[in-house]
Formats: sequence, C-alpha cells, structure tokens
Amino acid sequence: MILTLNIKNIALIDEAEIDFDDGLNILTGETGAGKSIVIDSMMLLLGGRANKDIIRNGAQKATVEGVFLVDSNTDVIHKILDEAGIEYEDDDTLVISRDITENGRNYCRVNGRIVPLSFLSKLGTYLVDILGQHEHQFLLDSSKHLSILDNFQDKNFFDLKGTLRDLLSEYNILNKRLKEFYSDDKEKMSKIDLLKYQINEIESAKIKKGEEENLLERRNILINSEKLFNSMNECYNLLYKGINDNTSILDNLSTVLKNLDASYKIDKRLEKLKEMIQSALYTLDDCSIQIRDYVENINFDANELNEIEKRLDILGNLKRKYGRTIEEIIRYKEEKNSELTKLLNAEEEIYKINKEKEEIMQKIKAISDEIHKRRKNVADFLEKKISDVLSELNMPNTIFKVDIRKRDMPNENGMDEVEFLISTNIGEPLKPLDKIASGGELSRIMLALKTILADFDGISTLIFDEVDTGISGKAAQAVAQKIALISRNRQVICVTHLPQITSMADSHFKISKEFDKDKTYIKIEKLDYEGKIKELSRIISGSVVTNTTYNHSKELIDLAENYKKKLI
Repeated sequence: MILTLNIKNIALIDEAEIDFDDGLNILTGETGAGKSIVIDSMMLLLGGRANKDIIRNGAQKATVEGVFLVDSNTDVIHKILDEAGIEYEDDDTLVISRDITENGRNYCRVNGRIVPLSFLSKLGTYLVDILGQHEHQFLLDSSKHLSILDNFQDKNFFDLKGTLRDLLSEYNILNKRLKEFYSDDKEKMSKIDLLKYQINEIESAKIKKGEEENLLERRNILINSEKLFNSMNECYNLLYKGINDNTSILDNLSTVLKNLDASYKIDKRLEKLKEMIQSALYTLDDCSIQIRDYVENINFDANELNEIEKRLDILGNLKRKYGRTIEEIIRYKEEKNSELTKLLNAEEEIYKINKEKEEIMQKIKAISDEIHKRRKNVADFLEKKISDVLSELNMPNTIFKVDIRKRDMPNENGMDEVEFLISTNIGEPLKPLDKIASGGELSRIMLALKTILADFDGISTLIFDEVDTGISGKAAQAVAQKIALISRNRQVICVTHLPQITSMADSHFKISKEFDKDKTYIKIEKLDYEGKIKELSRIISGSVVTNTTYNHSKELIDLAENYKKKLI
C-alpha cells in the first residue's frame, strides 16, 4: 500500500504531501481542481509516460516521491529488488522517486538507487492497480478480452504459453527454410548455377591459408632486390675483403688474435679473452660465407614478379566477392557447398523439414488444447462471479458470457479467440459489449473484473479514477457499497463526483484551487468529520449549501459509517 505521496512542481501543484490511510481514501473537488494531477503523479511513480510540459511554470524540474509498504506480493518484489542489487528495508517500506527535468530527462530512484524507467513499470505492476475512465474503451475492444481473461490464470498457465512461443518460433524457422525450396524451377536453377559458379571460381584458384602473406613477402624482396644486393655486398666486403684499401674486419680481428696469443704466453690471465676473440672470429667468418652465398643468389626475376602480381590480383578479386581474408573465402565456399547440397537434395530435405514441422505442430496443438481447457475453466468461474457481482451492483438480470472460439491456426496465445458477451435484460440475446452496454454498465463491468482480479494478483492498492461515469441513483449506492467492501481488505484510492461513494470515505481529501497574486496553486487538505459533511453538501447541491443539504449529507455519512461497521 502507499503511505505517502509527495508532489513538487507538477502542473499547478507547487508542493503537496498526502498521507494515505488503510481502507477507502476519497479524493474530491470541483471539476478542474486538480484531482487528475494527483492520479497522474501516482502513475509517474509506476512508470507512466511524462514530458517536460508537466513541470510547473517557472520551475526547473518536477518531482514526485512515494513511500510504499510492501504488504503483498512480497516475495516477487524482493526478487525484483535483489536482481537489481537494491537493498530493501527491514520494515518493508519502499521509497520510489522520479524527477522530470526541463531537457526531458527522467531520473528514477528506488530506495535511493538510480534505476531505468522500465524498472518502475515492472515494480509498479505488483504495487498498484489503476482503473481509469480510459479502460472502458479497453473493455470495448474485443481483441483485448483474451488478455483480460488470462490475467486470472496462474503461473503454470503462463509457463505453458512460454513453451508455446518457443515451439512457434521453431515452427516459423522451419517454414522459412522450406520457402527456400519452393521457389519456381527457373529461380531454383538460377540459384544452383550461381552457387556452382561461385564454388568453382574459389576452387579453381586453389587458395591456401597463409598464401597471400607469403606472396606479399616474396614480392617485396623482388622489388627491392637491387637494394638488397648493394647493402649485403657491402656487408660482405667489410667483413672479408675490405673497402677502399682498408683492411677487412676479419683481417683486423686475426691481427688482434695474434697479439692476444703472444700476450697470453706472457700472462695466462688473458686465456678467456683470447678464447672469446677466437670464437668471434670463427662466427664472423661463417657469417661472411653466408652473406656471400646470399649475395650470389640474389636474382631479380621480372617474370616471377609478374606471376606474383597476377596471383595477388586473383586473390584480391576473390576477397572483393567472398570475404575480407583467405580464411573467410574458404568458409564462404564451405557454406555455399552446404547450400548447394541441400538444393540438389531438395526432396529429401523437404521431407525431413515437413516431418519436423508435423511433430512440432502436434506439440503446439496439444499445448493449445491444454491452454483452451484452462481458459474454459476460468471462463466458467468468471461468468458466475461477474454475474454475481453485477447483481450486487444493481444489474440483477445480467448474463455475462465469455465466448471462446477456436482459430484455424495457432498463434502465441494458442488457438483461442475470446470475446465478452452480455445480456442486461431478461429475454435479450447475448451480444458484444460495444453493441448494448452503456457507460454506466461498462463502469460496473470493469469494477466487477477488477474486484475479482484483485483476489488473484494480490495487489494491495487499487486506484479508481472516476469510474462512476454514467452511474446514478440505486446503481450508485450499489457501487459505493461494493467499493467500501473492497476497501475492507485492501487500500483503495478513489476519485469521485458521486455523493454515495464520497460518503463511504475512511479518509477524505479535498482538492481545490487557490489564487495568490498572479499564480494559481492547488491545495490538498484532509477533512475532519465536519469538513466531510461540508464537502459532501457541496457535491450534492453545488455552491449553495442549505440546512437541508447539510443534514442530508450528515445522514449519508452516518449511514455509511453504520454500513461499514457491519462489514468488519
């Protein structure tokens, strides 16, 4: 349930705080006083849409904050918080806030932790259920009736629907594969020819992994053969022959070795150094031989370079068509080989796919039949319950029917089409809601659905936003008593213009406009017993309140209090 709602800089509200109570919380006020702003603010906390236009003129941001007591759906809500890494309080209070800024950005927080807007929607589903005037239109749309019916199902039912969706996905994938085989013969042969051409082009090239790198390396050597010859020949001359009448490195090193050998005979400590120079001499001598052989084998071959360029052109052409690397081209060829094999063996492949489709369809139909049975059971229950509730809401002769028809082909909801039918008078045939239901009747049907659904979804707070459209007289009294009954087991917040509903308030909040110089403000005040009588008198008679109206209002409130005591 919601304990406190704090609103700041939203529309005409400068700053307001409402402390809601258990039972029935009534919001009343003149038309245009701002009751809808309170409900809209609540919807913002539950993930509703918002834009910067709701920010009060002159303010930089709008803020709404709510303190909730998690007294139902506790395990589910705790799991959602755990998955998001949000800690919950020991007293099971939950603080949700949302800021809307001038640049249109939203900042949402749960227990001080920033969360995405979608998280508020997910969490709000288990905290509050809102029934507003727009839901009457929702009820008139027969395409929505199936989802309404499914709201009364348990977790196992939705697990079945999940399995059904997975099977349908597999079935659709097989259908796509099958379509590839059912193109006309001309298109099929063209595809086979194209595949053969592509495979042949790649295979004819006889490409190998690492080939391109080797070719590029060899081309670089051939292009730079003259440079290689000059630099390596100079290396050889420096080591072995000498340059410009200078003694070669090897000759100089031989002289060093001779001197070390003579000195060693005098000082034996030079033995290690002599061995090192001798080793270096042998190594350099071997290097000079290798350099000589390398230089003698340097040969610029124009024909070889030309062949390499041709080969690189072939590889480049293949890369432009089939992949960025040799490895990708090889993978492409393998994929096309597999595709060609399937096309050439189409009949066998079509048989295998059709057999697999048939097996999956049998599973789909079996699950759809189970879903249908469960819907039928819930429909039978719902028909009786709604008829009973509507009878309590002054529609005693109403017959409510859930018409479930089978589709030719299944979809993610199974093979059912659902439509609500109704007969409101004795002797009238059952017809769709949009054919015969009035605004007042739709209000009561929606109220009946919400009343029953509340026992299934476990949501502890219900908001009724002017659901009394088209209701008056005896029907209004029946609706008031039903709302009062609902509020005995859960928190109800109700925006209303009806005196019958208003009189049932456990907590009554009056919303009014006030003017201060050139600004308009919205004032929200919790009424005491005397205030309730005066506000109810205003609702009954308008601006002029007489003694008769006052006494009538007092009587209505006292009668309502006596009625509620009997419900406890």
